[in-house]
Amino acid sequence: MIASLFLPFVRRLLPARTKRYLKRFWDPNQNLTAPDVLLLRNARPSRENGSGTVPRASSFDVVCFPVFDWAFRYQRPQQLMAEMGRRGHRVFYLTPREGRARRRLDIERVAPNVWEVELPHSGALDRFSGGWDDAQNQQLIDGIARLRRDHDVACAVAVVQLPSWGDVAVRAAERFGWPLIYDCMDDWESFHGVHSRLADEEQRIARAASAVTASSDSLRRKWSRFGAVLVRNAVDYERFANARSEGLLSNLARPVIGYHGAIAEWFDAALVREAALARPDHSFVLIGEPLNPGAVALGALPNVHLLGEKPYELMPAYLADFDVCLIPFRITPLTEAADPVKLYEYFSQGKPVVATALPELRRHEPLVAIAGDGASFTSAIDRAASGDGAELRARRIEVAGANTWRDRGGVLEVVCRDASPLVSIIIVTYNNVDYTRLCVQSVLRNTHAPRFEVVVVDNASSDGTREYLRGLSDVRVILNDDNEGFARANNQGIAVSKGEFIVLLNNDTVVPPGWSCRLQRHLRDADSGLVVSVTNFSGNESRIDVTYRALEEMEAFAADRAREHDGESFDIPVAAMYCVAFRRTVFGRVGPLDERFTIGMFEDDDYSLRVRNAGFRVVCAEDAFVHHFGQASFKKLSQSEYFALFERNKRLFEDKWGRAWVPHKDRP
Repeated sequence: MIASLFLPFVRRLLPARTKRYLKRFWDPNQNLTAPDVLLLRNARPSRENGSGTVPRASSFDVVCFPVFDWAFRYQRPQQLMAEMGRRGHRVFYLTPREGRARRRLDIERVAPNVWEVELPHSGALDRFSGGWDDAQNQQLIDGIARLRRDHDVACAVAVVQLPSWGDVAVRAAERFGWPLIYDCMDDWESFHGVHSRLADEEQRIARAASAVTASSDSLRRKWSRFGAVLVRNAVDYERFANARSEGLLSNLARPVIGYHGAIAEWFDAALVREAALARPDHSFVLIGEPLNPGAVALGALPNVHLLGEKPYELMPAYLADFDVCLIPFRITPLTEAADPVKLYEYFSQGKPVVATALPELRRHEPLVAIAGDGASFTSAIDRAASGDGAELRARRIEVAGANTWRDRGGVLEVVCRDASPLVSIIIVTYNNVDYTRLCVQSVLRNTHAPRFEVVVVDNASSDGTREYLRGLSDVRVILNDDNEGFARANNQGIAVSKGEFIVLLNNDTVVPPGWSCRLQRHLRDADSGLVVSVTNFSGNESRIDVTYRALEEMEAFAADRAREHDGESFDIPVAAMYCVAFRRTVFGRVGPLDERFTIGMFEDDDYSLRVRNAGFRVVCAEDAFVHHFGQASFKKLSQSEYFALFERNKRLFEDKWGRAWVPHKDRP
């Protein structure tokens, strides 16, 4: 009561310098339009390129370092990436292209949410050489950097499927702060003609990877020391299971014994030749480019039909005309590690399958007839051609339906999330429900980190904030019975959070897409302890001039600034806590916020000094922008109450550190 009598006189006693400093904050006319008018629309800006439009991200992106071009035979790389695109992730499928470096990348949409990106480089580039020269690698990384800038690739996961990408993928992931996934789809060391360096690059990728996935149990065991996750091959079930004959093979004698896929050194041409000679009345159809002399020689037999490569879209119709399907692979270390995609495609139509004794096929007996030599292989074809019953057919279809690319994409998505660091976003609220609603909605919509959690700590709000928070399903909420103040409430949130990275965010902020990953990237430097974003409203060098007049324009402004200042930062005396990020290890060294600063003010000055004294840098990220309405809670105080609180906490700060507080400064 006595203190309240003196509050009106407090401001008169403040030094003129402090008055001028405080005037920048306590000004109810300083904000932009009120939050109930500043609504964010659903429309997102896009960037045009030579081949159409790439929309803004709505989740984390996937940057794929694949085995071959998108237009090559449609296999695991394209299937998994197409599925990630269907799950809402922008997928950038990288393709090296020999040619002069260009300022703009050639990028083409090849599937829903999937773009093939041509990366220019000089000189020839052999994908199976086990790595490329330093100049080519740098050119490819420069192209990836342009991709990031041109299309705002802030939050991404890198998926590597060919070891030759090793140096490029590892350096790019380190430089841009991307988790790295190695998707091992073959035993590359066993391939004929592959350079021995490929094994070294593969080991390098596996060591650098946050996770390894393997397409077969053999490959999973090979990479078990890295905790490899089994993600077998699969089938585009709807495409294949619903196909009907289109008469593509109607001119051939029955039964039709068919095969589709690569006809390379692992294809046992001698086995097929023996069966074709033994059954001259059967039609043997091989779809795929014959790449070994024995397979080419099969074309001389009158009942063997080499059809060459056919479009993927026609494969289900060709398969519908097969009476018996073959997987005639030689048993080698390469094939022992293979999980043939074609098996699931054959099964999707219930077709009988005759195959050699590959480990991944043996587990499907008796749905697959396993044969070794030529005589048993021919006998198995005879039994399959005579029909093996509706029950086996139904069981094959059931197996195919349980092994779809949709399911595999779901597993890969989980692997990507689990391999990524968890980001804990702590928001403290005290009334101002309209601000809180805008803030939380923007966080849930625009936080594209693969893994994040939101913890909201409410300090006894009485304006509907608590009711709003109770209705949120994706947010952890702590409801305090009393106003515990800014510092203690943040400490409460941090205590229950689990993230490797922690972000303290004011409830009167609105965040744009990619904001959290841009802050995280600046923390990849072990010396960086505390990172603050730039903003439109603060009391020091983190404030920048803005050109937008409404929040619906803010996201485009933030994206343009990120491109212009990509990766830039500077040391700042104080990281104001409207939006700061730090690693949990730093928090462990520095400790919690000082709760003696009660409601707020000076806890950010104090914490910045403590972080710096612990040997870390306090930096401002020039490429990470957050809109800040500013002083939403403090404006509910009268001027006298505000200035009294300021003076109290300033004295506390000065007494604690034994030095005079220095007012913050704007950037020049």
